[in-house]
This record gives sequence, C-alpha cells and structure tokens, in this order.
Amino acid sequence: GDPNGGEVVISWNGLSRSWSTHLPLFYRLGNVGVPVFIETFDDVALGPNVDEGVFSEQAWTREGPDGWVIDRSGVPGNSEDHVGYLPDEDGDGFPDNDGVSEWAGWSFANYNWWVQAAGDQSRSEFTLAENVVAVADPDEWIDTAHADAAANGWYKTLMTTPEIDVSGIASGTLFARFHSSWRPIDANFADATSNLQEGYITVSYDGAEPVEIMTWSSDPESPNYHDHNQNEVVTVPLNNPEGASSLKVTFGMRDAGNDWWWAIDNVRLFGEVEVNIPVP
Repeated sequence: GDPNGGEVVISWNGLSRSWSTHLPLFYRLGNVGVPVFIETFDDVALGPNVDEGVFSEQAWTREGPDGWVIDRSGVPGNSEDHVGYLPDEDGDGFPDNDGVSEWAGWSFANYNWWVQAAGDQSRSEFTLAENVVAVADPDEWIDTAHADAAANGWYKTLMTTPEIDVSGIASGTLFARFHSSWRPIDANFADATSNLQEGYITVSYDGAEPVEIMTWSSDPESPNYHDHNQNEVVTVPLNNPEGASSLKVTFGMRDAGNDWWWAIDNVRLFGEVEVNIPVP
C-alpha cells in the first residue's frame, strides 16, 4: 500500500463507497459502513386509474419492483373465503367488492396523483417523497363498496423485499432507513367502521420464521404508540445475527378500517464490513 495514504473504494452488492484517507493503506481500517440495498420504487410501470376519479394514464400499479412480493389476501373482499366476497363481473380485473381497488393492499402510485386523488388531507406534507411511493391507504380503500372490514378481521397487507445478500456484514450493524408518511386515526374520533391501524416491520434471515422488529400502534395507551408524522426519516436496527447470509424485510399494515394511511419511499439498507488493506 501507499504509505502516504490514498483513495479507498469498496464495492458491495453492486453498490460502492469511496473516500480518501491520509492513513497509510497498510493500516487496518476496521469496520466501514457500506450500502447493502437501495429501492426508490421509481422504476415500476404505472397504469391508469381504476376506481379513483382523478384520471391519469400513469397513476398506480399493483406490481412492485422486481422480486418484491405483495400480499393482499387480508384486505376484505380480496379473498374468496371472505364474508361478502364478489367475483370480478365488471371486467376491471379485480373483485367487485374489494373497496377502491387502487388501495386494496400495498400499491405503488405516482405521489402527486395519490395526493390529488385522495383529496390531500395532509398527504402533501410528505415532502421527502419522490416520484413513486409505496402506499397502504385504508382511508381511501374504504370509500366504495367493500366486504365488511370487521367481519373479515380488518384490513391487512404485507410488502416483502427480494432476498437481500447480507453475507459479510458484521453482526448487529445492519440498519434500514426509509422515508415515511404515517397518519393513524385519532382514537377519540374512531367509529364502528374504524379500527386502530398498526404498522410493523418483520425480518427473516436465511429463510427463518419472520421476527417483528418494529411496531407502530395508533392506540395512545400502547407502549408502541406512534403519533402522526406525515414526513419522517425512519431508521430501524435489523439485528442481523453472526453469519447471516440473506435477509427479507416485510412492511405490514394490520387491524385497519376507516383509518388513515402509511406511505414509504427511498428504502435503504446499510451495514458495516471489516476492511483490512494488505501490505503488498
């Protein structure tokens, strides 16, 4: 190595970080932060509105980025075993009693279109959002005919990343950071069509059973209560164990009815690797 220092470049999972150091490059640099995974949702192909009244050819899609999996089976009216399920007879490609189809589970929407279609209601405060956002919006979903929410266990939807390579990341150093817009129902104004929505995150390492690592409750009496914050940077430790090689992260909403929403954008995972510069 150069005893006078120089530039260090680390590549990791197709991402890279570089910086200059004045340390001799045969020094042990220790653990260095590296990007592990980045998703902005901006590469999804958007299509026209279905149930929402604001017209756009580039409004939304149910199809996430490559490898992302969306589970809508817990949204009332989306599964054949739900009380009040009606098959698709109007030819729009969605069950006829699924609520506003654009929001029947996690969807991906042009941010400005979502704000306009939903009548804003402070969604425009999500100024960290860029282009396309991931949205679970039971407030909008409930605005047209749908299977009974309470009878079907309320609104629940999951959004899971592809398998992410985390081999070589030092244990306990892996974090997720994302931009968030969270608005829970005010418990004082909840009615029979409302419930206290929860947002949560689970992780699964190497195919193991998912473990819940973050819970946001709408109940002010809950130790997990998360007050409304329509524009927030959220950082969550992912508690990666020693020797883990792969990871899936799931974002979930459950127990929702005529509540509000959770939207996220710009998901990034980062961790630390040990860097030793060998003596030539």
